[in-house]
Formats: sequence, C-alpha cells, structure tokens
Amino acid sequence: MKNLNEITKQELKAIKVVTFDIDGVIIPTGTQLRENQDGTEFYMKSKQLSTKFIKNLKILKKYVRLNFSSGRNILYLKSLVNEIFDQDIIIQAENGNLTWFEGRIIHPVYSTNYFNKLRDIRERIKAMMLTDKRIRGFEPKMFILTPHCDQMEDIPNLVKQIDSENDLYCLWTNEGYDIGSKTMSKGQGIINIAKELKIDPKQIMTTGNNYNDKEMLQSGKGVSVEPDRIQAEYFIEHKPEELGGELLAEFLLRYYAS
Repeated sequence: MKNLNEITKQELKAIKVVTFDIDGVIIPTGTQLRENQDGTEFYMKSKQLSTKFIKNLKILKKYVRLNFSSGRNILYLKSLVNEIFDQDIIIQAENGNLTWFEGRIIHPVYSTNYFNKLRDIRERIKAMMLTDKRIRGFEPKMFILTPHCDQMEDIPNLVKQIDSENDLYCLWTNEGYDIGSKTMSKGQGIINIAKELKIDPKQIMTTGNNYNDKEMLQSGKGVSVEPDRIQAEYFIEHKPEELGGELLAEFLLRYYAS
C-alpha cells in the first residue's frame, strides 16, 4: 500500500466518482439499537455528518460525482445526505444491493429460497434473543439481514448450519453481522455504477475501513482509512479522533483548488 500523498495527478485527473463508506469513515461508529423479541418496539440512534464535511461535499460535487456506499438501509442513507442530495448523488445501500441512480433504484433478483434462508436465520436468532442479551435486535433491511449483537461465533455457525449450499456471507461489522448473498457486494455495486456511467471502475475512488469494503476497495481506486484492518492501493493516515473520509475530501479539494 502507498500513502495517499503518493497518488499522481494523472490518477486524480481520471477520477469521475468518489465513493464514501459511512460508519467509521465519514461518521463516528457507535450505533445504538434495541428491539424487543416480537419486533413491536424498536429504537435506533446513529450519528450525523459534520457541518464542515457537508460544506466540503457541496464544493467537491462540483468536480466529481459523489457516491455513498454502506451496509445501512437506503432510507437512512438518503436522510444522511439530504443536505447535498440532487440528481447526481448516488446511494448504494445494503452492501451494493440497492442503488439509487438518477431517479431510479437498481437491485438484483433473488430466488424465494434465498429469502427463505434469511427468514429461517432471523427466526432462529429471534429465539436466541429470549435468553441471550448479547443480541440487541435487527436493523431494518430488504435484501440482507443485520442482527446487532456482540461478536459471537453462534451466529456465523448458525448461518453455516442453515446455508448448506454456502451461498451466504456473514461479515462482522463492529456492531453486528451482515448476512447476504455472495453474488452481491459493495465491489459489484461499484462495477455496476461504472457500467451505468460507461467508465472504468478504477475511475471511481472508493474508501473503506471494514471487511465488507474489501471488494469495493479492489474494484475501484481504493483508499483504506484503516490499513491495519483492510488493505487497498492507497491508505490515508489519520489520528484516532479524525475521520479518514473527511480528510480525503479535504485532500481532494486541495487538488482541485490547485
């Protein structure tokens, strides 16, 4: 990996889209979620973009298109970027499964068997919630399943047990597990956007800090903000109290200003 300061002007000139991961990249991690066992009560609290970052994004989108890619649901992502949202903003939710692009939503088609597996896994985890306080509830999603919980082998083992065909991934997110189809990832989402825009995926700069960002960092011009955890072509240095995505925006604005 190379420090982002080593990226060339030729590489930066070729960039047409900048993709920001969300948690731990442009907002601090630390979502609070609590759901009762039968799903009749639900509470969720997360962070918001800083005023300074929103101001920088308003300038940055004059030079490149902005994409926001996350395992989060699409309604949350839309509310997160409302202050800069327009026809050029791209949103990719649920690890690439839902893409808002120029007024339409793009998504894959899955079999009934796929959704039945997610249902069965969800029901088994709900049963575990009765006695296991490490499981706090489920984040609302359409195409993937995200139980919020402590890191525990019980859930990956349950996925392996129900998914005998080995079609599903089960990735730790620091707040729980994302469970979904191996045929779709944030990386495939980047490839899909490149096809829509008729550009090379490497003309899309991507950021990330966690395991579900691996394919996205490989597909695009990857910039890791947590190089000790996830690798990419480039990395960006930051202090513990800083957000790598905010520093990336400032880095790009200095380039465009010059």
